[in-house]
Amino acid sequence: MTRKEWEALVEYTLNIGRQMLECGAEAWRAENTMARILRAYGLEVQDAHVIATQAAVTVKTPEGDHYTSTCMILPEKTGTDLERLEILNAAARRICEATPALDQLPLVLQRPAVRWSWRECLGYMLGAGAFGVFFGGSLLDGVASGVIGGVIYLMEQVRRLHRQNKVIYTTVACFLSGILAQLCVAIGFGTNLDRIMIGDIMLFIPGLVIVNGVREFFYADILTGVYRLIEALLIAGAIAVGYAVSLVIGGQIL
Repeated sequence: MTRKEWEALVEYTLNIGRQMLECGAEAWRAENTMARILRAYGLEVQDAHVIATQAAVTVKTPEGDHYTSTCMILPEKTGTDLERLEILNAAARRICEATPALDQLPLVLQRPAVRWSWRECLGYMLGAGAFGVFFGGSLLDGVASGVIGGVIYLMEQVRRLHRQNKVIYTTVACFLSGILAQLCVAIGFGTNLDRIMIGDIMLFIPGLVIVNGVREFFYADILTGVYRLIEALLIAGAIAVGYAVSLVIGGQIL
């Protein structure tokens, strides 16, 4: 390969690792994937390092040339997208097995636009409604919680579209969902305010972030693990602040 082709391959591989982390993958998984792709093309991987905010890779070609590339991972782009992560994993496996030419590499770097899926919306609604009933609410409480869950899905899509800060978004979204829950009870569309709120709160809980943060510790990625746990704590605080303010303001208005 020419120097330009080696550089293009390194950039391509680095972007796969970056997108994997943006989709919620662990740091070690992104590092392992990048290293496997580069080794499949005969490169000696001297460093493939990923943390929560940056990815870097250094390789050595058979001719003895070194290539180093880094990229930044913006927090507002990160989230949980397991479907996208599976697409990236499948593409990486195909590349390692077939080692196609550069012009035949899968176009996985073309990040899809924000999509409005009725399946995701239905999942939000069913999840919120089911949790509302599970924690002791009536069927009407579950329906109210599910409707608000649909509104939360719309707010989440707006956040993805505009890449808003997740902590600020969580605070605002929790405040608005808290106001909607109180409004539902005020007009008789539900009887147990706490049960309706609990169902919707479960949509904001950063459970996967916490689990991944703990897993990072087991793989000795201390910095990424600490970053994820702090992020989870900030989101938990934002949930508490958003709903607390909604109760204070909603109690005065409604």
